[in-house]
Amino acid sequence: MTLRVAEVVASDVVLVLGVLLTPDLSRDHHVTMVSEKCFLQLRQLRHIRRSLDDDSAATRVVYAFVASRVDYCGSLLINAP
Repeated sequence: MTLRVAEVVASDVVLVLGVLLTPDLSRDHHVTMVSEKCFLQLRQLRHIRRSLDDDSAATRVVYAFVASRVDYCGSLLINAP
C-alpha cells in the first residue's frame, strides 16, 4: 500500500462565496472580478435587446444582471480598507 501525499500551495487571493479575499482585505481583486462579470452580462443583453422596450432594457434588466452582482456579499467587505 502506497501513501499519497497532498501538496498544499499557499495563495495570495482566496475565493469564498464568490468574494475574492486577500490577506489585507483590499477590494482590488474583487472589484476587478465583479467589473469583468458585469461587463460580460451587459454584452449578453445585446442578444435580447430587440425583444425589450426602452424602459425595461434601461432599468429592470440591467438592474437584475449588474446590480445584483455588485451588491452580492458587499457586507463581507464593510470596514475593509
